[in-house]
Amino acid sequence: MSHTVPWRAAVAAAAALVLAACGGPSGSSGSGEGPDNGTQLTMWVRHTEGEPVQKLVDLYNRTHQNKIKLTVIPGESFQQKVGAAAGARSLPDILASDVVYSPNYVDQGLYRDITDKAEDLPFKDNLAQAHQKVVTRDGKVYGLPLLVDSSLLIYNKDLFTKAGLDPEKPPANFDEMYRYAKAIRGLGGKTYGFYFAGNCAGCLAYTLMPFTAAAGTPPVAEDGKKAQIDSPALTATADLYRRLYAEGIVPSGAKTDDGATWTAAFNAGQIGMIPVGTFNFLALAKGAKFTWGVAPFTAPNGGATSTFVGGDVVGVTSTSKHPEQALDFLTWSLTDEPQLEVWAKNGFLTPRFDLAENQYTAKDPARVAAIKGLKNGYTPATLPYGEIFNNANGPWLAGLRGHIFNGNSAALPDAQQKIQKIIDEAD
Repeated sequence: MSHTVPWRAAVAAAAALVLAACGGPSGSSGSGEGPDNGTQLTMWVRHTEGEPVQKLVDLYNRTHQNKIKLTVIPGESFQQKVGAAAGARSLPDILASDVVYSPNYVDQGLYRDITDKAEDLPFKDNLAQAHQKVVTRDGKVYGLPLLVDSSLLIYNKDLFTKAGLDPEKPPANFDEMYRYAKAIRGLGGKTYGFYFAGNCAGCLAYTLMPFTAAAGTPPVAEDGKKAQIDSPALTATADLYRRLYAEGIVPSGAKTDDGATWTAAFNAGQIGMIPVGTFNFLALAKGAKFTWGVAPFTAPNGGATSTFVGGDVVGVTSTSKHPEQALDFLTWSLTDEPQLEVWAKNGFLTPRFDLAENQYTAKDPARVAAIKGLKNGYTPATLPYGEIFNNANGPWLAGLRGHIFNGNSAALPDAQQKIQKIIDEAD
């Protein structure tokens, strides 16, 4: 993620050439025909979403005259490839993006304005709102949700029962979270109450931000221009983690875990609670030898809940020669058939939360809860997201580690200053 700054500069320069060449974000195919007219379209997606998006594209190709050629690009080179393609005016017709990086594409003019079509969708109010916010500028919409995931608290119901806790009542505030974790640690041996990957910047962003979002002060304000790191909510969260670690309620290995073994101990039945993502559902469904449940993240006082909504958005590029046809794919992807037969059937979350309960999720309460949680989910929208929150050498991770593991009360205020400076310089 250390390439974020030079990539952003490259995209800015490339976008200037794109907009100058194409005369702005409006345009049409020029065919004078309806959108499904046998047009050949191109689409790019990052490799982590390649397999599920291929299923979506295959369904579209089977049911439409238009055909899409999907290119799956390695995540480590995705941003650089987009920047180079923008400069060469060779972007695909349809471009997917990790939701946290999409504000850069919107800001640099790589996506077309699709406001009219987006506003006319009959289910627009039932779409993942966090995804919609990050691709909206000055009231104009530049993309739609493609694939969503979510972070939440997963807990081991069997360990709850053994520790004398109600397995149907996950913690509703920080006091309960500490007491429940301590009670589970009291079972002894290799059983611990809580776990987190303490040396993984992205993991901590994915799972700490919702605690503070629920409290009304997420690490980045809604406008993306104000850092809120040195806040009572984040301080309380870091304090909780510090206490859990210091008292041995969290395994010592959390301090050095860079995400490589994030879920291993929980999935083996040794951890009571873990803040993690819905990506872990499949592994648990296949291999867990215990009963597990999920819960949203709470504000420190339990007054509200939230989740981090990740995944990808998708938009029509500003250089597409077939914008009408490309937009046909975007809007179709959110209709019932692909939502149910691609996402729901294959174990993913549906970006539409009105479809949370369906024939494929009827016996999967965890997934239903995760989809419904999209209603009040949070996704940060700030241009230098990667530099701040995914950078192993960045101020976000340094601030949290300083507070949690070193007891440095100045760590979060120092991170606040450094992060605000990065945001200001990127604006």
